Amino acid sequence: MVNMSNLSIYKASAGSGKTFKLTEQYLFMLFANPSRYKNILAVTFTNKATGEMKDRIIKELNSLSVGQSSKYFQSIKATFDLTDRQIHSTAEKALHFILHDYSRFSVNTIDHF
Repeated sequence: MVNMSNLSIYKASAGSGKTFKLTEQYLFMLFANPSRYKNILAVTFTNKATGEMKDRIIKELNSLSVGQSSKYFQSIKATFDLTDRQIHSTAEKALHFILHDYSRFSVNTIDHF
């Protein structure tokens, strides 16, 4: 990972967990401020990766908001020192913001960018 002020660049080979890590970082930014989705730009190389990442973010926010199992629950809990209820509430708020302003939920390919 290269971090230039507020810009983070991840370099990794196929199958190394990039989508997982990018989704985790996106969720961390949302848990720091649920309305921040408007200011986050995630850029991937393929349409497939873009779709997978958007789907995963929405799926995980939904799971977290209703208390279902999520691969990201423990890392969010540890990073932000939140109660289960706070995690559910924050995820619900972030999901609501994104779904009601979906055009500003920006995960794009590098060509689109």
